[in-house]
Amino acid sequence: MEAVKDQILLMEIEKELAGPNGKDALAKYDAVLVRLGERIDSALKEGLPPDEFPKVGELKEASVLARKILRLTARVGG
Repeated sequence: MEAVKDQILLMEIEKELAGPNGKDALAKYDAVLVRLGERIDSALKEGLPPDEFPKVGELKEASVLARKILRLTARVGG
């Protein structure tokens, strides 16, 4: 059930990016991902327990990838 909700949310984001206010939507979602990246960088600078480091590293990679996909989706949809 959760996967269906996630798919619906992604479709709504896609429609928003392709709509008349696509640039605003891109800026909004990109800002969220930028803030996440800043929080990750801050956590990495402050230091993490060894078992948390790989998880946070993967989250950082995922947020960078999400920003790339977001831009690509906006470009294709717009």
